[in-house]
This record gives sequence, structure tokens and C-alpha cells, in this order.
Amino acid sequence: MNTTPYTYSVIRYLHDPTTGEMLNIGVILSAPANMVIEARLEHRYERLSDAFVDFDGENYRRTLQQFNQVLDVLRERLSATTLFDLWDISSNAQSIAKQIWPDMDLSFQIGEVMAGISDDLSDTIESLFHRMVTSQYQRVTQENRTDDDVWSVYHKPLVRRHVANNLRDTVLTTPEVDVKFAHAFRNEKWHVLQPLSMDLKKRENIQNKATRWLGNAVALEASADLGTLYLLLGPPSIETNRSAYIKAKNLLHKMPIDHRLIEEDEAEDFAEDISAYMREHGIGEGE
Repeated sequence: MNTTPYTYSVIRYLHDPTTGEMLNIGVILSAPANMVIEARLEHRYERLSDAFVDFDGENYRRTLQQFNQVLDVLRERLSATTLFDLWDISSNAQSIAKQIWPDMDLSFQIGEVMAGISDDLSDTIESLFHRMVTSQYQRVTQENRTDDDVWSVYHKPLVRRHVANNLRDTVLTTPEVDVKFAHAFRNEKWHVLQPLSMDLKKRENIQNKATRWLGNAVALEASADLGTLYLLLGPPSIETNRSAYIKAKNLLHKMPIDHRLIEEDEAEDFAEDISAYMREHGIGEGE
């Protein structure tokens, strides 16, 4: 196995030199033997904005863009010349970072030199970036309510009408997808009840979720086992996301399969409809 020696340094953001509080924002790696200079930088600044008062996001992004631009130029020069020799510097990652960023703002700091060996430099830089930067982020949920939370709203009236005991899980398969449903009943075909929380924090996530289910529906059109897809919706609790919710419903209405969109304030009527359907068709314990 061929191994390559390398050095790396962590790039940190220091908001206020008087407090000394820093957060890791990137990693730079140097492997002179392979003429490689690589860096990974975190351009998202939500974590920094949350951590530091008066954080200037635009200046942060602009500074990182300048770093990347110089790095791209150096990579081009590496293919045509022995760049490390021309610089006449110790070709470790820290020294190279300071050459790329000679007028570095005091807010951007290069950490000490660390070393290692690698049989895959691309994998190494990604692993270092994850370990030093992205793994330090707290997981921020994008949901105010999950699909399971929404299901609990619909589940209670279904239980009262003895419908819930007749629901089973099933998997509908087509050449393109396998879609698992946790709440379904069969009457020649599978009729599925799918809770769908649209109570998300970001408008774009509402659209993305609707788009994903539209894609599922397009693929499920090829399933001979699918009857009706009931989408049990959970609306957004954030008022400014209501317009995104309406657009998402318009998108879901374009599903090319038999479907119904149910709102939470229709949960009782929906449970009564399903109960009546089960009684009519002699399904399980529906009565």
C-alpha cells in the first residue's frame, strides 16, 4: 500500500481577540511529495451567527471566497512548476496557508501544524474536515413536528372508530422504488394512510418534502397494488410558512395516482369515512 506523508492545519474563526473564543471553520492539507494542496472551508455561517453578536456574514463569505480563489491559482501553477521550491518556504500546511492569506484578518487564525500519512488524500481531507469542523455542529432539527407527531392527531379518532386495529404495514414495489407504509388496509388493493408533517422551520424544506412525495407518486403509478393514497397533512405552525404550504399542496395535487389530501381539522370526518368504508366492504373490525 502506497502511503503519502502530509501536514494539515485547522483554520479557525476568532470573533473577538479579547475573549479568545474561536470556532473551527476549515482545514488545509499539504502533501509536497504529491504536489498537493487541498482545503475545505465551511461557507455556511449559521453557527457563527448564533455564537457571536454582530457577526458579519457577508464579509465572512467574501474572505473565504478570496482564499479559494488564490488556492485555485496555486493549483494551476503546481501543474507547471515546482511551487514549493519557488516559494522557498517550509512546505507545511500552516506556512502555505499564510502564503495564500498573507494579509489575513485577525479573525481568521491558522492552527498548529499536524502531520500524518495517507493512502488516499481526498478521503483524508474529507475525514479531517468532518472531524474538525462539521462534527462540532449541534444537530439542528428542521421539523417542529415529525410525521409521527402528525399521525398522533389522526390516530385518536381512528382508534375510537375501531379502524386503527385494521391497519397494517406494507411495502409497495415498482421497478424504480420500494416505498414502505406503516398504516394501510387492503380491499383488493392497498389503501394507505401516510402522515405528512409540513410543520417545518424553513419554507424550502416544505417544498422539498412535497417534491419528494410527488416523485414517489410518479414511481408508484406503476404499482398495480396501490388503491388510494391518503396524505394526512400537518400544517405549519409558523404563519409565514403558510404560503409555502399552499404551494406544497398544489404540488401534491399533481400526483398521478388516486389520492386525497386530509387536513387536521378533518381528522374526525376522515376517520368516520374510513370506518364507513370498512363496514361497507367487510374489512376487519370496522363497524
